[in-house]
Amino acid sequence: MRLFQVVLKKYYTPTSEMAASTATLSELSEHLQHVDQDPTTPLDTDLLERCELSTNTPEYRSQIWKETRPLFLQIAALLPKLQQDPTPLIHFIIKLAEPYRFDEIKDIDFEIGLDLKATPFHSLILTLLDKATTSSTDAQALANRPAVMLAIVRLWLCTQDAGVATQAERLLTSLLQVSKNEPVSIDGKSSLHTYGTGPMWRRLFSDRDISSLYYHYTSLKQLTSPPLPPLNKRDKTISQARLLSWLPQVAAMDWNAVVSSYGLDAETEVGLKEDQGLLHYAALKMVDTEDDMLMHMTLLQFYSALITTVKAKPHLSHYDSSLALDFLKEEGVHKGIVDFHTSDSPSIDHSFLSSRTAQYISDYASHYPENFENSEEMPVIRNYVHRNIRKCEPSDLNIIASMPRSTLIPRKASGLAWDDCVIVDMPITRTNQDALKTLATIFHGPPKEEITFPQIETIGSDAKRTQTEAVYARLLAALFYSKKPNMFADITTHMDTIAMQENALAALSLVGALITSTWSTEPLPDIPTNDPTYARLNAFPKSGVDVILDPTISGGVLPSLLKPATSFSNLVGGRGDAENAAYIVATAKFEVLKTLGRKLEQDGGRQDVLAMVRRRVGEGVWGDSSGNVGSRIGTLDM
Repeated sequence: MRLFQVVLKKYYTPTSEMAASTATLSELSEHLQHVDQDPTTPLDTDLLERCELSTNTPEYRSQIWKETRPLFLQIAALLPKLQQDPTPLIHFIIKLAEPYRFDEIKDIDFEIGLDLKATPFHSLILTLLDKATTSSTDAQALANRPAVMLAIVRLWLCTQDAGVATQAERLLTSLLQVSKNEPVSIDGKSSLHTYGTGPMWRRLFSDRDISSLYYHYTSLKQLTSPPLPPLNKRDKTISQARLLSWLPQVAAMDWNAVVSSYGLDAETEVGLKEDQGLLHYAALKMVDTEDDMLMHMTLLQFYSALITTVKAKPHLSHYDSSLALDFLKEEGVHKGIVDFHTSDSPSIDHSFLSSRTAQYISDYASHYPENFENSEEMPVIRNYVHRNIRKCEPSDLNIIASMPRSTLIPRKASGLAWDDCVIVDMPITRTNQDALKTLATIFHGPPKEEITFPQIETIGSDAKRTQTEAVYARLLAALFYSKKPNMFADITTHMDTIAMQENALAALSLVGALITSTWSTEPLPDIPTNDPTYARLNAFPKSGVDVILDPTISGGVLPSLLKPATSFSNLVGGRGDAENAAYIVATAKFEVLKTLGRKLEQDGGRQDVLAMVRRRVGEGVWGDSSGNVGSRIGTLDM
């Protein structure tokens, strides 16, 4: 009798469901033995499907799986010898092993399945190895198998399958996350787990055979003693992109691991100094930016990921920076990006790279607002986007939307230069969706803090900045309106012009942003009280809702929200696209109206408007076209 059947008979007095499952699995065990003895025997896919169904039962997941290890090992031994498509068997073994712990599978010869030629088995082996990420003990057991870890790194950097590479990257990251240092006592009160010296960290960075692969498979130079397989230039650039994707995640856990030298010959050959590490290589030396535009774009994306992922501050420092930002500044990368983007005479590469350089500047401004505000680059960036504001380029608008609102208005010795504010020259009559969305972001104000329990103490500087942003959001909305008194007429026109669907939706987003705005009317201490513009702007309504409800300011915005939606249902033939656009806009407008209703309910007051909003909401998306709700609201005394 087969080993699997012996185990089941010894340990079970099965129920009928369990008996059916075990009988099916026993049948599979016999079938696979036939396949092993006679390689021409085709896999019974129907039987495999029935077995797969049995692995989804509660009986299997609670009990039967514990005794299926002989079947698992039988399949593992058969797969390398199989002379037919292994896909059905691979699919089944993944389901079979789903409840397993790493301890149940650790004896497998993983290296065979990780060989670059064993293409069908790569995803299976990585899925099984992922079980080692559930505990530090399992990760340590895997770290103690250097041949397996080297095979994982080689597969990650060399495979032609992008999905397998992503799976390998996630596995390496997860293994590092679970491989923590011993807890360190802080002030004798608490313990803090840190990274960098755990078994998996030592294996992936201190093991010379493994850490040298990061250089050999990505360097465009010919290094001595290259490992197999040899990669051509195209394949090496793919490996470069994979390394750039992984490094920010590792650096966020332990900065020292990626900036330290490990005494490798490869480090010297690629041009690193004694105190430089893998991050210096990847950020400064690895990519041929002159000859490879795609990799240049990937490198810029890497810089953005680095400053947004690695937020650890320099030791004992409280200023608004991080190890990553300081690194890019010290190496000249940061200034180089800003200078490239804001150049008065841009090179031909600018048109290809400007979206990535703009994203980096946006990430810098939004993640390090205080650093940006006090930097030498801030006036340069502001002047550049102001010069190009009328073009409404998405990349520049992205920067404007990310800048601290206080930096949108230049500061002179006499006070704020209101007339030189960046956004006052932004077109709104003939405009595009990106410009309208940018205004929505600026006018809305800072995101409202979520209520948490227990309440998390807010750092003073963050609370102060949030307050300042809320004040400037209102002032900028007032300033823009004072410069463009027809802005709400233009917004209403955009809302009602279904032929320009993107603009209509963006205009509705702008109205929604005003309704939910987080404005503050607190005085700004750094603005002279005798500033006439500041005094005039402070007369603006105190909330976005008040703006929308004031017909002398917002004009036809509220009537447009309340009137029945425009429909093209009466068109004959070819009305699909127009009707679809009308429905999308009508739905968006309906959602904005419901938002207004909720806001009015929260704030109280204006029961007359609230009643009309409720009535219109009750009519549904399209509304009652026989009524004249929109015209009625226009005559109300607000």
